[in-house]
Amino acid sequence: MRGVPDVAYQASSRTGVLVYDTAPGDAEGGLVCPSGNPCSAGWYVVGGTSASSPQWAGLVAIADQIAGHGLGQINPTLYTLASGANYGTYFYDVTNGNNQTDPSVPGYPATTGWDPITGLGTPNAATLVPALSGH
Repeated sequence: MRGVPDVAYQASSRTGVLVYDTAPGDAEGGLVCPSGNPCSAGWYVVGGTSASSPQWAGLVAIADQIAGHGLGQINPTLYTLASGANYGTYFYDVTNGNNQTDPSVPGYPATTGWDPITGLGTPNAATLVPALSGH
């Protein structure tokens, strides 16, 4: 059984990933600075899927290399690993907090196991990547 989201990663816009924008002068697109204007070249903290998707892609690329071939669709393997006795060694389960940002819109709570905020949790790359490559 599969849910959305499948997994989480560091996606906070407040404590996200440090990136360097190489756009010369004022950028015509891309990052928008707190002033609301396009950002100039420099260091910025970004989060959301702009950060987490490439991080997951990197983990899968490393697992592909370890396996010696492309792994294809990894979702079934993620859920198989999560349903086993070693779930806690592959994922950091996020169990507190919620995604409610507007009191008039109900959010979801983070719970033990899969939940609609963080999916299966965030990866423990040191154990998850080798396990992915072995399936």
